[in-house]
Amino acid sequence: MSETDKVFEHEYDGIREYDNPLPGWWLFLFWATILFSAWYLVYYQMGHGETVQQQYDREMLALYDLQTKQLLKLGPIDDEMIAGFSGKSDMMASAKGLFAQRCAVCHGQYAQGNIGPNLTDDYWLYGGTPTQIYHTITEGVPAKGMISWKTQLPTGQILALSAYVGTLHGSNPQSPKAPQGELFKPESAK
Repeated sequence: MSETDKVFEHEYDGIREYDNPLPGWWLFLFWATILFSAWYLVYYQMGHGETVQQQYDREMLALYDLQTKQLLKLGPIDDEMIAGFSGKSDMMASAKGLFAQRCAVCHGQYAQGNIGPNLTDDYWLYGGTPTQIYHTITEGVPAKGMISWKTQLPTGQILALSAYVGTLHGSNPQSPKAPQGELFKPESAK
């Protein structure tokens, strides 16, 4: 191909333009980027890929589980230990995500009750102290359809979830399920 074949016919202000095709490696990167972005969109935005927030929550829950194992070496689980977790905002944010994944199906997105009982009112079927909540989550209530989470969640995540459920009391969600169980007053538990 001669030099004149590569020059376009048009001319602007005395400037003639060459027809220089892009290099093959550049075109390959261009199309690979487009294909990757389509895959990324489908997998992470519409599919099952973990978002950055979900990865962070998963890693933080793993850290809390490690910290809990160290705490458990110091003594038994009690109400004060579990209540202490509720003051950690990052732990509660991770526990909120865990609640949404594991518990919201039965207890509702805002713990207002669905198949399972309302977790925001003053009535509890199996006790409302942090250790009673921990026991209910750990052992489950097979007679009512609640599975035992001790084989599916590490102790640290169950403790974080117990503390989070304790923070839901009095949140007054819309359309709560009718009260079930016995009236529980936190003052009387002490």
